[in-house]
Amino acid sequence: MLIGQLSKGDRQKIMTICTIDVHARDVVAKMIAQKVDNAQAFIWLSQLRHRWSDEERHCFANICDAQFLYSYEYLGNTPRLVITPLTDRSGAPAGPAGTGKTETTKDLGRALGIMVYVFNCSEQMDYKSCGNIYKGLSQTGAWGCFDEFNRISVEVLSVVAVQVKSVQDAIREKKKSFHFLGEDINLVPSVGIFITMNPGYAGRTELPENLKALFRPCAMVVPDFELICEIMLVAEGFIEARVLARKFITLYQLCKELLSKQDHYDWGLRAIKSVLVVAGSLKRDDPERPEDQVLMRSLRDFNIPKIVTDDVPVFMGLIGDLFPALDVPRKRDLNFESFVRQAVLDLRLQAEDNFVLKVVQLEELLTVRHSVFVVGNAGTGKSQVMRSPNRTYQIMKRRPVWTDLNPKAVTNDELFGIINPATREWKDGLFSSVMRELANITHDGPKWMVLDGDIDPMWIESLNTVMDDNKVLTLASNERIPLNPTMRLVFEISHLRTATPATVSRAGILYINPSDLGWNPPVSSWIDRREIQSERANLTILFDKYLPICLDTLRTRFKKIIPIPEQSMVQMLCYLLECLLAEENTPPDCPKELYELYFVFAAVWAFGGSMFRDQLVDYRVEFSKWWVAEFKTIKFPSQGTVFDFYIDPETKKFEPWSKLIPQFEFDPEMPLQACLVPTTETVRVRYFMDRLLERRRPVMLVGNAGTGKSVLVGDKLCSLDTDAYVVKKVPFNYYTTSAMLQGMLEKPLEKKAGRNYGPPGTKKLVYFIDDLNMPEVDAYGTVQPHTLIRQHLDYGHWYDRTKLSLKEITNVQYVSCVNPTAGSFTINPRLQRHFCVFALSIPGQDALSRIYSTILTQHLTSGNFSGAVQKSAQQLIALALGLHQKVAATFLPTAIKFHYIFNLRDFSNIFQVSAVAVLWDLKLVPMLQEAAELCSSSSGGQNAVSYLKMTQHMCALSKVGDLRPFLNSLLVLDGFQNHCPWL
Repeated sequence: MLIGQLSKGDRQKIMTICTIDVHARDVVAKMIAQKVDNAQAFIWLSQLRHRWSDEERHCFANICDAQFLYSYEYLGNTPRLVITPLTDRSGAPAGPAGTGKTETTKDLGRALGIMVYVFNCSEQMDYKSCGNIYKGLSQTGAWGCFDEFNRISVEVLSVVAVQVKSVQDAIREKKKSFHFLGEDINLVPSVGIFITMNPGYAGRTELPENLKALFRPCAMVVPDFELICEIMLVAEGFIEARVLARKFITLYQLCKELLSKQDHYDWGLRAIKSVLVVAGSLKRDDPERPEDQVLMRSLRDFNIPKIVTDDVPVFMGLIGDLFPALDVPRKRDLNFESFVRQAVLDLRLQAEDNFVLKVVQLEELLTVRHSVFVVGNAGTGKSQVMRSPNRTYQIMKRRPVWTDLNPKAVTNDELFGIINPATREWKDGLFSSVMRELANITHDGPKWMVLDGDIDPMWIESLNTVMDDNKVLTLASNERIPLNPTMRLVFEISHLRTATPATVSRAGILYINPSDLGWNPPVSSWIDRREIQSERANLTILFDKYLPICLDTLRTRFKKIIPIPEQSMVQMLCYLLECLLAEENTPPDCPKELYELYFVFAAVWAFGGSMFRDQLVDYRVEFSKWWVAEFKTIKFPSQGTVFDFYIDPETKKFEPWSKLIPQFEFDPEMPLQACLVPTTETVRVRYFMDRLLERRRPVMLVGNAGTGKSVLVGDKLCSLDTDAYVVKKVPFNYYTTSAMLQGMLEKPLEKKAGRNYGPPGTKKLVYFIDDLNMPEVDAYGTVQPHTLIRQHLDYGHWYDRTKLSLKEITNVQYVSCVNPTAGSFTINPRLQRHFCVFALSIPGQDALSRIYSTILTQHLTSGNFSGAVQKSAQQLIALALGLHQKVAATFLPTAIKFHYIFNLRDFSNIFQVSAVAVLWDLKLVPMLQEAAELCSSSSGGQNAVSYLKMTQHMCALSKVGDLRPFLNSLLVLDGFQNHCPWL
């Protein structure tokens, strides 16, 4: 009967009967084996037994010495578990995730004909919302199971203890009504309160002692997997259930021991159950196939999607050992696969077998689990794998509904709603309103809620009852929103490091390995969008020639200024080629050598633009040496590095960047810190910024403090046409939140048609985000403002925090600056991958000499200083540079003297206009020379004494002019103030 074609309801009925019957068979076998011949034997008394009393005309349930009146509540056609004895009405099952705490409570309720309401506890619950639940339970006689009870804050739990005790006292005293929360209410004595807890997980509190005393603790140990597996296999129609159950559980035990320890691996009860459901479905679809082949196929095909590449050989070896000489082909739905391929092509992607397989695996997971994690590193294709089934449903006329949100872009209260403690007014949350809207859609098309954001226990544990078999969202307002059979929760995440086992076990996992897709499909999709046929052919050859070698080398050599995902560098190469392969550079009939010239130029900057010079090695120089030695088709000039040249659009030859340096005009009214003297470094970064911003690609400049990032970006943004562009500067600091950021981002926007927002008129808006990595990192590794920016870059919208409606933001782009030695140091790779990164190093001696000599020379000239003073400018610069370099090298920062940082801002202080204006006396030069000599001769313990002499000279200079800015920068040095009290 189980193998045949049954309706869903009939199948559930037969499976429930099987489950109970197999359990009864085992109990009888156990009693026979132990020679039980007495009704008082514990093995008999410990079973839950139903009996009918003719005298009282009622059904009773007995277990040990406890007797319950059957409540006759119709609970529907529900599945049953193996019966576990719970002997008290106020029980507190505690144990690891997936041991059956909540399900055992519900199953006991079913056995006694009592309705069990499950409530998912969260920190949003207060004592009044808990009290209202107890009030309702007391008046109906139903049971309440409070899942993850220890997530409620301790302050609330202490009050809850009083409420629970008043209910228990009323039951004990057999009252018909009692006083509760300021009013008299009726009491139905069958009421029961159960709490389930995960000990020691993140976001949990310890229960107060007065509350602990009210609940009988019940330790949930890991259940007998083999017995459960056997019973479920029988219920699914397998004849050789016992042998297959042993093989099944052996495989999972070996996987747990032999495979690598991954955050997303789960070999517990929930994983076992979902594979058994798949096995039952495969058996019914192919009833003639031997049972061991059916189970082997379901174990292989259902677990492979979550296994990382390195573990696949081990896993397949284990399968081969347990099911020897079996090679069962994967079950394929060729009709669905053809729709998937069409959908992938519609999305202008590559319908490669690996990609189509991932899409099919996601669909198979969603058939069995209503919650799925799509896990993978930045740029591995997670979003496209998820968009493809949605497009497939559209082609199949299934009317799909897709809603996405980033749960970390808002606070927990904004996500799930909160009760105002003063007015008791309920403010709805973003997730609850979205889920309610989807639940109210009547058609039977697939409805997806895509939660694209970092996992942390504080928000995802509030979805526990949605993700498990209860399928209901319980809010602090006591509203219960059901998850309909057509609704699915899909999570797009990069890792599960901060998730608890309770979360991991509740969802199916689709893990996308970096090697599953690689760089080729995105590049092929980009090439397909190019219009000229000859260009497409040439680019395909060039990518195949250069990329594999470059990516292999970059994985092991050359340090980047911040970690950059591999896919991001490939994407940057495509963006740069978009800028360079314009018609004026590469006309349609140009030779293939010209394409290679521009390709090499773009590749050098895409792969090497983020390299920098640290205290030991200049990685740009090392990269340049490697490139010149590895690729000899396009020859660079012999002097300098590959980064020192650009392609002249006229001659199509490499020319030094110095040819593009414009003449600097000094403005006496402008503060020195805001002056931008063009150098080779600024010219080349500006060259790429101009082209990338024109194509609205996000740009990020990375460099230490004082390297001129903000000034360079500011100069570029000031040069934009004000009729075509609006610029909004958004400086970040430690206290910036996503709400503050959203307020700043929305200021320059105006409402367009419908839910569209954008800058005024037809202008384009550029957001300049300074110090992108400065905001606080929360306990689970997320920077909240970054999540809002990423939501916009990925999906083009964010949500109105008051109306909870979607806002589509158009015609905007981002430029950012990052100091990798401050704030959170790095940025989430999923945000980082959107930006084209350029590293800015501290200028070399030649560049510094040029910058400051230009400023000083122009100032002395405009101030009509004497010829002798003007001639001394170059010597002054050399002396000041030498002094600054020596100070920076001698006084290194330590853990105690962490403020010993001498960057270009300190150096610029010397040349502030106020200081320069009075450098009129030629005595200055010999004094500075003597100071520098004293400095260079100082060593070890003589530093303070030598600097004392040098400072006396500087003080003499200060009589001539105000050199306080420079002196202030030296005052932080250890020992200065002891020796120089007059300072």
